[in-house]
Amino acid sequence: MTIPLTAYLIVAAILFAIGLYTVIAQRSAVMVLMGVELLLNAIGLNIVSFWRFTAPTDYSAQIFAILIVTIGAVEMALYRQRRSVQVDAYTELKR
Repeated sequence: MTIPLTAYLIVAAILFAIGLYTVIAQRSAVMVLMGVELLLNAIGLNIVSFWRFTAPTDYSAQIFAILIVTIGAVEMALYRQRRSVQVDAYTELKR
């Protein structure tokens, strides 16, 4: 039994919608980062799903998925370094 591509795309669309709402509605940096992580995971799910159904011999989709996980780790490292949960406190990141 194989899962159709549309099932993956529906799950990715739901993840993307939840992540977008979280980024827009929250003021806490932790919640915004969680929303960004959901957005990236939805994108990664789409890429890996299309890879699986179109070109399973090319491994660039897995490399991109690993890159997405790395970006999530960098986001949390930034939060731990700044020690602030308010998005407005990140004024020194503007350049």
